[in-house]
Amino acid sequence: MTDLVVVGGGIVGASTCYYAKQLGAKCALIERDGIASHASGYAFGGLHPRVVAKTESEMPRFAFESFREHEELHSQLESARLGSSTWRRRSSISIAWNEFEAGLFKAQAVDDSTGLKWLEARELRELEPRISSEALGGLMISNSAEVDSSALTKTLFELADPDLHLDEIVSVELVYDRINGLRTKQGTVLKGDAFVFSMGPWSSEALSWFGVDCNIKPLKGQILRLRVDGPVFQQSFSTNGNYMSTKPDGLLWIGTTEEDAEFDESPTIEGRREIIHVLERMLADPAIFEVIQQTACLRPIAPDGELVLGCVPGVSNAFIGTGGGRKGILYGPLMGKYLANLALATLSSDRWSSLTPERFEKT
Repeated sequence: MTDLVVVGGGIVGASTCYYAKQLGAKCALIERDGIASHASGYAFGGLHPRVVAKTESEMPRFAFESFREHEELHSQLESARLGSSTWRRRSSISIAWNEFEAGLFKAQAVDDSTGLKWLEARELRELEPRISSEALGGLMISNSAEVDSSALTKTLFELADPDLHLDEIVSVELVYDRINGLRTKQGTVLKGDAFVFSMGPWSSEALSWFGVDCNIKPLKGQILRLRVDGPVFQQSFSTNGNYMSTKPDGLLWIGTTEEDAEFDESPTIEGRREIIHVLERMLADPAIFEVIQQTACLRPIAPDGELVLGCVPGVSNAFIGTGGGRKGILYGPLMGKYLANLALATLSSDRWSSLTPERFEKT
């Protein structure tokens, strides 16, 4: 019998299988459409560990530990398969367009130890002359990086080498407080010692099987990949939740929209126009560009905006990881590592206690 059954072939599911194999477990992975076929295959892949959250939140700490996990994973992948890591250090600059934004950024950059530096308008345009003259400056973040999210997810899956089932779960067989098996659309019953559900924005269905009412919503985001005249951008730039960066493929990736479109993953004309408007604002002169590809994906968002991670209430061998939102690629490997250790009983379940789905149970 399989030690661990994982449902979902995105960054969390692939990471779970990867770390479980390191612990000596035999894994099976169930995926309806294919590895990295949704958000993990189309995400921007920016790794920015700075998180603004309420004081008692564990998310800022989780973000920084996630960033460190990516650095460690980079070393592991280079050792396991030469050249298989796409991780690269890359500074990011948040642009300030008004005095209020400039004041906020300057206040954050008062301590050199944070890796944050305020750039005056002149310094900003010395780094990148193509940035609009309307920018008052920018906050340079040196503690940031990027990965190819699709390649990373697929590499982790390949190294984990789980038994892959291209199928869909339709029901769960419970015996007292344990899952006995998962029944699939094709009629198969998959059995295992432990089960991890990493179904992204479709995770609400899994939680409902266990009586947990948690409405994980899909947040749609679109990205354009452009061929732009001129040299590549040496830094990534962001403004009001949008970003642009030249990727190793030589294309300028720019996005992303935030849309409530239910489960519609289709790219739209409106999304393209919104992104192009951001590009035109960020650059001093209208860029000559060609749209090479437009992508859209759905990112999972929990009601309180934090991760849903840990043991499923009332089920001793079920675990869940979702809710990464716009930082899903940053969080994914650490989520998978934590879930693998939880499921294989090598780690205490209270490591990230405030993130468990128990907080959504009715009192």
